[in-house]
Amino acid sequence: MHPADERDFEHLLVSDEAIRFIAGPRWKAETPVTSRSLADIDTNYCIVWSTSDIAKLKAEYIPACDDWYCRSEYATIQFLRSEIDEALITEGRIAVSTVPSRDFPTSRVKSLEKRYSDLRKYFRKNYSNSIIQWRNPTVAYAPAGPNRSANPSKPDPQVWVGPHALRWLREEPDRRIKQSRQSIVEAVLVDGMG
Repeated sequence: MHPADERDFEHLLVSDEAIRFIAGPRWKAETPVTSRSLADIDTNYCIVWSTSDIAKLKAEYIPACDDWYCRSEYATIQFLRSEIDEALITEGRIAVSTVPSRDFPTSRVKSLEKRYSDLRKYFRKNYSNSIIQWRNPTVAYAPAGPNRSANPSKPDPQVWVGPHALRWLREEPDRRIKQSRQSIVEAVLVDGMG
């Protein structure tokens, strides 16, 4: 997500008064520091927690790293935030992995799964897919063949690009998307989309 796309996403999330943001699954105290603003989250891994789904997150102390580790991620949405610089934006993503338990009954699981489904609908309505293709700039461009995939790939229908990220990509032809900064493989706009 481009930072402006993230602000729009944040606005949608905090329209629910129960939503809290937490900087990652490792904390310095048993109870995590929470915020209603992504500006306060200083890491790319953000836990999106609804206090209406589960009133308190469980944590386990890990002596080896002197941190507390969240043991209630099954009751949250994991938001891996994008990074951006002049020429590169990394993929962001949301994920959920629900598990009913004594402290997280099926009714709460359904609530979290609905929230996650609603966020996916938001992306499908407001973002564009099949507009980027993956390529490896270190190997020859060629169609798929025995023991190799096409380089570049077909347009990727699973990557949803926000409107601000799309505008940012179109502004400069050398701008790319990567899964991580260290990745060699990169995504570019499909010809004709720029």
